Amino acid sequence: MKIKLILFFLLITIGLGAQETEAVHILFNQNESSSCMHTVSQNPLKKIKLDYIQKRHRKVNITRFILCRNLFVFQFMKDPFETLENTKAATLKTITIPEILEAVEKAEFKKNINELFPNLYIIEKLDDTQWAKYKVIWEKTI
Repeated sequence: MKIKLILFFLLITIGLGAQETEAVHILFNQNESSSCMHTVSQNPLKKIKLDYIQKRHRKVNITRFILCRNLFVFQFMKDPFETLENTKAATLKTITIPEILEAVEKAEFKKNINELFPNLYIIEKLDDTQWAKYKVIWEKTI
């Protein structure tokens, strides 16, 4: 009986660890202005309001997206970007930078953005009918 119980818990543990986390998407618009609350100290918690402009810097195989002093990196050789039709893009789960920063704060700054959101994408409107989808990783706060 103990062996069956141990096997049961082992299978549950393996099953829970194998679940893939849901992909979340950040909407990106080059040179769009936005505001966010940026944490300047954790203990005690102090924030300042920042107005920022969304920026994208492209090099040969790397594109860097800067949103509210956070740098997200897309590596073309590792993850080629996808193009999506409007109908598909409309069904994606989106998240804002303030929501991401709030999740980091709720985790008491013990986990970084990559740990909280391992399947993070940036979507950018290319034209009236198509969007680009980039798999990104958070690199650092600048």
